[in-house]
Amino acid sequence: MEISLVLIAALLYLGLALSFILVVDNLVGLVFRDSRTPQRLPSFDIGRAFAASQKFHRK
Repeated sequence: MEISLVLIAALLYLGLALSFILVVDNLVGLVFRDSRTPQRLPSFDIGRAFAASQKFHRK
């Protein structure tokens, strides 16, 4: 029974810590807004990559 109480307390502590981190992160994001435009990641077409790998594999 003691182990289950410790496990529940540990999980509650982790949940509280993670929620606190998320709240602080969002508050910091509100205060320090990035004026630059966000960089877009280049789109990666999996079908084309698979076709290229098959073509390379045949050689």
